[in-house]
Amino acid sequence: MRVSWWGCGALLAALMDPAAGQTLLRGGTPEGLPGYALGPQGELRVESPQKAALLQCVEQALNVRIVWSAYPTRRVLQMVAEQQLDLAFPMGFNEERAARLLQSEPGWDNPDVWVSLKPIQVQDKRLRLGARLGSPQHDDHQGQGYARVVGAVTYEELAKLLLRDMVDAVILPRSLFEDMNAIWPAGYQLSEGKPRRSGFYLAKSDPRQLAVPLDQAIRRCRGVGKPV
Repeated sequence: MRVSWWGCGALLAALMDPAAGQTLLRGGTPEGLPGYALGPQGELRVESPQKAALLQCVEQALNVRIVWSAYPTRRVLQMVAEQQLDLAFPMGFNEERAARLLQSEPGWDNPDVWVSLKPIQVQDKRLRLGARLGSPQHDDHQGQGYARVVGAVTYEELAKLLLRDMVDAVILPRSLFEDMNAIWPAGYQLSEGKPRRSGFYLAKSDPRQLAVPLDQAIRRCRGVGKPV
């Protein structure tokens, strides 16, 4: 069904704050995420110019102000499911999350990479793996028959797991691997993992009727901030 931008605005009209002239939304983001930080007014500060431009464009297109809070990844998702938060961002997509929540249009591609200190075959079930606790990389590889899947509280801990020989490889999004390039041990090996996309999640019931206007805003804003 095609919905006009005027119709999307009407969906949000009842939620407007007359004083500010904007809809206020409660956003959740994973705490300790490299490249992201909270400002004093609850703004989400994004280091990547392209991702910052996308988020700003989406907020402007929806005429909303998102007040952000940071929590452990699994708590963010649970709070969205229980409608304590209106949306979560930035979130890597996977089937488990999509089964529990409404998955937005993708904002960008962000494939997984495997980092190891020796050549590996990613299909080798004898491998001991590490990933951030609650991340799609952690959830997707649990129960897949690997020798061990360790959940680290932070992404920075993944390099320590490798150095201590507690795992054979760690898995994380390519953009975060690049953001943390300085922490990886000398002589690391890089292997390609699953293709993956990132964006927003909403509660399954979509109580604030955000799904349609959000997807339209993302489609409109995806090219904003890209180098030309």
